[in-house]
Amino acid sequence: MNLSEKIEAKERFEMSIKNVDSNKIESTSKEGFIKVKDMDSNPPSSLDKYWNDIKLMIELISDYYSGRYTDIPWRVLTSVVGAVAYFISPIDAIPDMILVLGYTDDAYVLKLALDFARDDLDKYKDWKSKRDY
Repeated sequence: MNLSEKIEAKERFEMSIKNVDSNKIESTSKEGFIKVKDMDSNPPSSLDKYWNDIKLMIELISDYYSGRYTDIPWRVLTSVVGAVAYFISPIDAIPDMILVLGYTDDAYVLKLALDFARDDLDKYKDWKSKRDY
């Protein structure tokens, strides 16, 4: 992934963060679950390292939208929603259909969000592990 692709990916990510509202949270949760389910048996190699984090991020979004988990700063939530929205969007800096490279920009955006949200995701993961179903 070259510098201009990184810049474009980051700009698209930042734009998606600005557009987060309750409708975006709901649609990102639903579409994220669908995309992960479709790809779960064979995730792209560039996303291997983030695959469990992607699922956790989608679960967080869903739990936030449903009101089950709201102990997350808005800036962190919008970052997570923006990253997942980027992942599910067919319009990327590098189109997903390009073999091998197609998800490298998604991985870059996910890493940006994960670096920012790691502490809150860990807190959510801990909450989730203690929750009775």
